Amino acid sequence: MKTIGIIAEYNPFHRGHEAQLRLLRERYGSDCALVIALGGCFTQRGEAAVFAKYARAEAAVRCGADLVLEVSLPWAVSSAEGFARGGVAVLRGLGSVEALAFGSEGGDLGRLRSIAALTGDAGFDPLLREALSSGEGYARARQKALEALAGEALPELRQRNDILGVEYLRALEAQGGGMEPLILPRFGEFPPASALRQMPDFLSALPEAAAEVFRRETALGRRPEPEKLDAAILARLRSMSEEELRALPGAAEGLERRLRRAAVEAGTAEELVKLVTTKRYPAARIRRMVLAALLGIPAGLEKTLPSYLRVLGLNGRGAALLRASSPSLPVITKPAGGQGEVFELEARACGIYALSFPEPGQRRGDLDRRATPFVLK
Repeated sequence: MKTIGIIAEYNPFHRGHEAQLRLLRERYGSDCALVIALGGCFTQRGEAAVFAKYARAEAAVRCGADLVLEVSLPWAVSSAEGFARGGVAVLRGLGSVEALAFGSEGGDLGRLRSIAALTGDAGFDPLLREALSSGEGYARARQKALEALAGEALPELRQRNDILGVEYLRALEAQGGGMEPLILPRFGEFPPASALRQMPDFLSALPEAAAEVFRRETALGRRPEPEKLDAAILARLRSMSEEELRALPGAAEGLERRLRRAAVEAGTAEELVKLVTTKRYPAARIRRMVLAALLGIPAGLEKTLPSYLRVLGLNGRGAALLRASSPSLPVITKPAGGQGEVFELEARACGIYALSFPEPGQRRGDLDRRATPFVLK
């Protein structure tokens, strides 16, 4: 039995994700185990997830995943580099994952390996800083640095999954390998998660098992309305000193002053992001800074590695895999088993996330301390 890992947000779990899981079983046997490293209640784009991590984990298991492990907050809301670092570490920590599968728009593993090697070169960072200092945006500056190292023009690295793929390969190399990279095609016939999130009602476009979970969450008043967090975000930013803003993850070159001015002028969180965003500082980076301020995420945690594995959901095969594995990290299946800075940070963040629920009775601050893994019998 082959054990394959996937790093994901499933925001939301859609038909393309279902097709990926089905394709892996077609290629590697119906008995292969699929382990998901899942981002939590806030996402890599610095936004509240469309449903809580427990609901998204349940949807994944009901749609074919065997074991869902959490990628905790510092890595889940980091840049592509930090997100990959945390996800790879979680999968490696289980001790039984043999391969890492990920989608790719280009589908060329050799190209992604070459780019990963270039970005790991000692000369890359100085070239990147030089390009940034000339006023280029990050994506263009990265491209110029890569081409300077390669000594030739290169196809631009623009697509999100290819960018993440490069970071997965870098993280695998940095952490000692141990997992074979497997490239999966993108299923263009299904709308991506970003398009689904723009739809007034995307549930009808999801696999029925996932849609059923999310309909239940909606009926219970647990479908987030992110604008409910706006006042908390603005209040937090307006109360922070310039020194505190300067210490946020991602702060650099006076960005904290722009953020402070925008917090005074803006009436919503999205308006604030627009006021601060520039070609040099894209909206996703600003949202991550804002989220770090709201949730109290200290700079530098994303550069470390996770210290535990938390189970969010599993089925019978996942339970058997967990018993047969030899994890290098402690495994948490009950909230009482959690402790330490990252666990406490995650728990507080889930409590803040609950404030976005429309039903006041669902806004308890101990959401993460009461939840247990979803088990599919």
